[in-house]
Amino acid sequence: MARVDAPQVELTFRSPRFLRAAGAALLTTALFAAWIGVSLGGAQVTLWMDDLVTPLAAGLGCALCLGAARRHSGRMRTFWGLLCAAMACWTLAEVIWGVYALILDQEVPVPSWADLGYLSAIPLAVAALIVHPATRGAGSRSLRSMLDALAVATALLFLSWTLVLGPLWHSSDLTTLSGVVAVAYPFGDVVIAFFIVLAINGMTRDDRLSLWCLLAGLMAMALSDSTYTYYTEVANYSSSSANPIDTGWVAGYLCIGLAAYSSGVGNVARRVRAEGRSLASLVAPLLPMLIALSAAAVQIELGETLDHAAVTMTLVLIVLVLMRQALLLRDLTTPGRGGAGPGAGLAPSRLEGALVTGGVESSYERSSSRDRA
Repeated sequence: MARVDAPQVELTFRSPRFLRAAGAALLTTALFAAWIGVSLGGAQVTLWMDDLVTPLAAGLGCALCLGAARRHSGRMRTFWGLLCAAMACWTLAEVIWGVYALILDQEVPVPSWADLGYLSAIPLAVAALIVHPATRGAGSRSLRSMLDALAVATALLFLSWTLVLGPLWHSSDLTTLSGVVAVAYPFGDVVIAFFIVLAINGMTRDDRLSLWCLLAGLMAMALSDSTYTYYTEVANYSSSSANPIDTGWVAGYLCIGLAAYSSGVGNVARRVRAEGRSLASLVAPLLPMLIALSAAAVQIELGETLDHAAVTMTLVLIVLVLMRQALLLRDLTTPGRGGAGPGAGLAPSRLEGALVTGGVESSYERSSSRDRA
């Protein structure tokens, strides 16, 4: 019989334990960035610090994900187990990178064995998000979450295409392995962003803490990935010296570890359906959409010509935003879907919540019972 640890209380943004852990992660990231910024001890000492702290941060995140997997059961155990495997790949990749730069004292080639570890982590992270209970929506709420995720992914893809992917696509030789690796990172980050938004839209206020931390970590890593790809292809990124963009990976690994640390044991599948969506989950997806559409408008105003891919993504984004808002308006005005009144559309009725929750809860409990057997 599998051992199940005693339940841990779900943490909140105001929990002292969470605040201490978040403060430690923030302080570590700030000190790391400051050390690289001033090159304390010289270039070589800073390089050693950089290439040692980064795998340590990834390893800590991996260990915390493993601990979260052991605390949970059912789909949440699978979720944290897959995320632990992704963190293990990132840790191994960081170690290999350090061996190239510190032990072998050579530039890390592109592609390298480290790229195999980095890229292997992407499908594992995506698989983890797919099995999360929050991605299993029902009815119009699931459709609206899917539209949110598609719109955010399209917005991020547009920004990535405009700033990084477009120039790489036109300048890289995609018939070579190095060219494929160069464009794989930004595309992989967009896919991860799609599923993380889908999961966050399905969570409730109390459950969203760990996923917000996870989103912050993955977004920090995505920014560093895109910047690294740009520097590698355009600005001759050098692995023989510490670079400020490495701060994004350290912050990302620590945020993922913070997500695992703050994830308490509870009937997540039940709470996903029992409580309504918060106002933040309705408004947050609009931010990247507005940024992408504003960027397109600025480019057109400056007289820059959008290529066919950028125009297509802009049109798709506009259609997704209109569909999303139309569906939201229908849910707010249609009886039985939230109706009129305070908080309409944000929370289901007690009867609806009980009916929907009952089926999910019993399924979740059956799954948990099988895992404990």
